[in-house]
Amino acid sequence: MVHLIIYFFEYSLTNLTAMLQNLNSSHNFCSEDTDKVKKDVEEKSEKIYQDILNYCHEFQTNFIDDQFPHCARSIGVFEKEEKNQIVDSIQWIEPNHIVTDDDGPWTVLNNPTPSDIEQSALVGDCWLMCAMAVIAERPNILDDIFPSKEYSLQGVYRVKLCIEGEWKIIIVDDYLPCYEGNEMAMAVGRRNQLWVPLIEKAAAKAVGSYAMLHGALVTQGLSMLTGAACDHYSTPEDEADVETFWGRLISAKFSGFIMCCSIGKDGEIKDEELRAKGLLENHAYSILDVDDQYGFRLLRIRNPWGRFVWNGDWSNNWPNWPAEMRDNLLTNRIQETGAFWIELGDFIKMFESVTICKLRSNWNEFRHSQIIGIDQPTIQLNVFETCEISLEAFQKGSFAMKTDNLNDMMFSLHRISTDGEIGAMIGRSSRIAKSHLSISEFLLNPGQYVIMCFNLKNENKKSLIMNIVCHSSKPIFCETIRQTSKMLNRAIRKIVLKDGIVVNDMQSGTAIRTLTHKFCGMIIMADNFLNNRWLHLRIDCSESINIQSTRNSLETNDIIPPMSYGIVQVLSKIDEMSQFGVKYKLKKKIRRREYFDPNVIYEASIIPDLQNYPLLDDSDLIHTSHSLFCDTE
Repeated sequence: MVHLIIYFFEYSLTNLTAMLQNLNSSHNFCSEDTDKVKKDVEEKSEKIYQDILNYCHEFQTNFIDDQFPHCARSIGVFEKEEKNQIVDSIQWIEPNHIVTDDDGPWTVLNNPTPSDIEQSALVGDCWLMCAMAVIAERPNILDDIFPSKEYSLQGVYRVKLCIEGEWKIIIVDDYLPCYEGNEMAMAVGRRNQLWVPLIEKAAAKAVGSYAMLHGALVTQGLSMLTGAACDHYSTPEDEADVETFWGRLISAKFSGFIMCCSIGKDGEIKDEELRAKGLLENHAYSILDVDDQYGFRLLRIRNPWGRFVWNGDWSNNWPNWPAEMRDNLLTNRIQETGAFWIELGDFIKMFESVTICKLRSNWNEFRHSQIIGIDQPTIQLNVFETCEISLEAFQKGSFAMKTDNLNDMMFSLHRISTDGEIGAMIGRSSRIAKSHLSISEFLLNPGQYVIMCFNLKNENKKSLIMNIVCHSSKPIFCETIRQTSKMLNRAIRKIVLKDGIVVNDMQSGTAIRTLTHKFCGMIIMADNFLNNRWLHLRIDCSESINIQSTRNSLETNDIIPPMSYGIVQVLSKIDEMSQFGVKYKLKKKIRRREYFDPNVIYEASIIPDLQNYPLLDDSDLIHTSHSLFCDTE
C-alpha cells in the first residue's frame, strides 16, 4: 500500500522563527463574525483536503497520515505502568475491520446522542467525553465540527477544533487504535459512528498523543469543541454567595448557554454516599434547565450515560411532588433519559463546580498570538459603539505541560486615559499558573483600551506566547502597540489601587498597599503623598514559605521620593504544586534625606546616593519610582 505523507495542517503559524517575527511586527486588524472566521479556516484547508483525495483516487490507496503515525509514540506514555505494557500490542485498524457490538454500516454522524459515547479505560479524557456528551444535545455544533460529514472511502477526515484558543482544521485518517482482538482501544461511538473516535484522535494529534489528553477540565473540552468563552465556577461554600451563584445559572438559562456540572474526585462527599444517592464520583453532567417558578430552586441535570440518576428529594420517584409541579416538570419531560431534578441546596452539597459555555450567534471575535514581556507588542482596542465583551488567554503549548511546569500568567484590561497613559482597570484575570484564564463579560463604552499581559515570575527570562481571544457583541478595531516597562508599572499600580488594601495609617501622608486577591503571591506598593519628605521603607519577607521575589531578595530597602509611588515587591510561588504563605515585617520612616544613611544601612557606605537595595538594574524597571501626578484616568 502506498503511504501518503501529509504535513500536519493547522490554521496557525507552524514555524517558530516565522511566528516570533510575525508577533513582533505591528499591524491592525478587526474582529469578525465568528461564523465567518470558522468558514475562512475551512476554506484554507480545502486545497490540502482535495489534494489528498485526488492523490488517493489516482493511486487507488487509502490515506495514511504520517504526521500522526500508527505507532506507540502517538499513543504516548501513561502514568500507570500497566497501561504502558499494553501499548506495544495495540494495532491501528480501519473501521471495516474493527469488531464492535453493533450491526450496520459505519457513519460519521447518525442522529447522535450523549449515550453514543463510550470512554476508553486506557485514556483519562473524561473531560473530553463529557464535553462531547453535552454538545450532542446540540446537533448544530457537531455538524460544525465536521466540514465533510459523509463516510470517506479514502479514510480522510477534517475535524475543526479550537486548540489553546486557535481555530484549527486537523486532518486525520480513519485508522484507529485497537486491541489484539480488533476491538477499539480508545473512545467508541456506539452504533458504529465515527464522530467520537475522530474527535478524540484529532485532539490527540493536536496535543501530541492520546496520553497527553489525560486529566484536563470539562471547561477545556467545551472550549475546544465550540471556541466559545467558558467560565468555571465552584459551587459556593458561603451562604452569602448562593444568591450570586443562582443568578448566574438563571442568566445562563435565559441566554441559551450550554451548562454542565461536575463531581470531583476529592470532594467532601464520599464515593459510597454519592453512589447511594445515585451519583458518580469524578463525573460530569449536563444542566438542562433551572427553575424557580413554584418557589423552589430546582436544577434539571442529565447524566450523559443515560443511567445512574439522583434518588433524593425531587427525584423522579420522590413521593412528595405537588401534582401541578409533577405534571409540568416531570410528566411532560419523560423523554429525557438519565435526567433528574435536584434542589439547589442538595446540588451545592453534592456537586463541585459548574461550567458555562457562552456560545452565541451573531457575535464577533478575534484571536491573536503575542509574546509576553517588556517591549513586546500588545493589543489596543478601539471601541466605537457600546458593546459587551469577554476576554480569554491561553498559554500556548500548555496541553503538553504538567501543572508544575505551567508558566505564571495574568492579564488585565485598562482604559487609555486622555493623555495616552494607562488608565483605570476595567477587569483582570486571576494570577495563577494555569493553561487558560478569562475575564467575564462587561460593557465597554466607546473609547480606547489596552490589554496588558504579565508573566511576573519570569519577566525578562523566557519567551511566553499567549493566545488572546476576544468575543464581542459589536466589531472592535485593534492595533498592536509596544508594551513598555512604564506601561507595565502603571498597569500594576491600577490593579493594586482597585483590588489591593491599605495596611498602614494614611494620616502619616503615606500609604502602603498590598494585593493578594486573585493573586497567587503578593504585591506591595508604597505611596508618598508628602511634598518635601522622603519615605524610607524596609520590608522583610524572609519568613515567607515557598516564595520568591522579583527583586531576587526577600529583604528590601527603598526610598520613595516626595509625591511618588513605588512597587517595592512582587512575590510569587516557587513551587506551583505546593502551599505557600507570605509573612512580612514593615518598617517606615519619614525623613528629609533622599538617600540612605550609611549608619543605618551598611551598603550606603559603599554605594553613594543609594535609594534602593538590592540595587535596581535594567530588569527591575517595574520597581522604579514614578510621580503620583500621572494618576489620571
